[in-house]
Amino acid sequence: MQGAQWVEPPEKRRMPVTYYGPGTGLGVVLSALHPARARRLGMVGLGAGTLAAYGKAGDVVRFYEINPQVVNIARTRFHYLGESGAKVEVALGDARLSLEREPPQRFDVLAIDAFSGDAIPTHLLSAEAMDVYLRHLQPDGAIVFHVTNRYLHLAPVVARIAASRRLQVGLIEYEPTDEEEALYHSSADWVVVTRNAALLADSAVAGVLKPVEIDDSTPLWTDDFNNLVRVLK
Repeated sequence: MQGAQWVEPPEKRRMPVTYYGPGTGLGVVLSALHPARARRLGMVGLGAGTLAAYGKAGDVVRFYEINPQVVNIARTRFHYLGESGAKVEVALGDARLSLEREPPQRFDVLAIDAFSGDAIPTHLLSAEAMDVYLRHLQPDGAIVFHVTNRYLHLAPVVARIAASRRLQVGLIEYEPTDEEEALYHSSADWVVVTRNAALLADSAVAGVLKPVEIDDSTPLWTDDFNNLVRVLK
């Protein structure tokens, strides 16, 4: 499932649901990092466009999506893009190629959401890809990787890449607390990568952040090397 949205009542239509709710890693970081000022938010993977629900007047929310049919569905079947308070942009094409060609976007938060399936785009999860993301990030910004996956344990992969770039990293696991909440929020794992120690020390973030265990045997994924077998669950 790539996304969902409340239809009725209308006042709930801008509520972020599924993997993107306020209690998820994405929601926690967005609440803690400059919530009072205008921000630039980016997301690799459009889905239903749920990130736009967090956008307010003055914000820019920029999506990267490879499939034009997904863009059409997000614009015609869902309301997140059309009803966001932010300026919404969609860059159509392979996200990494688009980011490599663009001038620095200076994102406060860049979310990478392309790894939920059983055939992940490994070119978006390499040391070289991290360098591309960092070029587009504010110095105190954060990259958040959605690593919820039924088959693969991807948090250590992200952590190893982050360590190679001397970045701080942590995992935020979210689980709905009751049956009603589980109707519209999904279990979600997000890895937070940042240079901003103050962000990770924020009480809301620190209270849910967990370390990601890696050691010298954890391989570094690059454009020339990855090993899916070693991260099978």
